[in-house]
Amino acid sequence: MTSIFSKLFKGSQSIIEKDLEEMYAQMLSQLPTGITLEKARKHVKKAIRFCKKCATREGTANLPDNYGDLLVQAAESGDAKAKRIVDKARKEGATDEDIREFWNLNDLQRRMVIWSESVFRVAMGMDLWKPGLSKGEEKQAAAEIRKTFPMYGDPDDTRVTTGNDRPLPHELRGRVDRWRIRLISEEGEEKIKEKINKYSTFNALVRDEIRKGKL
Repeated sequence: MTSIFSKLFKGSQSIIEKDLEEMYAQMLSQLPTGITLEKARKHVKKAIRFCKKCATREGTANLPDNYGDLLVQAAESGDAKAKRIVDKARKEGATDEDIREFWNLNDLQRRMVIWSESVFRVAMGMDLWKPGLSKGEEKQAAAEIRKTFPMYGDPDDTRVTTGNDRPLPHELRGRVDRWRIRLISEEGEEKIKEKINKYSTFNALVRDEIRKGKL
């Protein structure tokens, strides 16, 4: 998703916000949740307001367009905060280009990418979780979601998953998106399913492909 954003939504903040609203409303209305386009727009507007409040509270609302470039630069200069962010991403296989790509996004775009990921997981969960499922079946459904979607977040967060199944750093999003699209284009949807089935989660596959230099 980040690779798409790197080419879209250039312009004033109001234009970016309007484009985000329309894009996500269309996407949300097409999910198997039965939500109408009108209701989808209301949900997206609410999400945008929430993201903007978080940005204001966290002091990121007015980050420069080249913040990713500045972040890598600051890390190289020894800035402690920048170094923590950059080093953690690098440790998980992210390149400086990956880091720049993610952090050069407009702050609202970046937050909405993360929001949309949760929406898609919930939609799939609604499709898999039926009334009366046993605990074993619930675990199986959760495992299916983790095999279908890459999970991003803090790689040091081991509350739900550990080892190669841990969250991937957000900075890898663009590269993983392009790799998945290329793999499907070249080898088909079934090929990627075959590859994923050999691993415990999509994240484990991604980490293995990075180690092998294939991603």
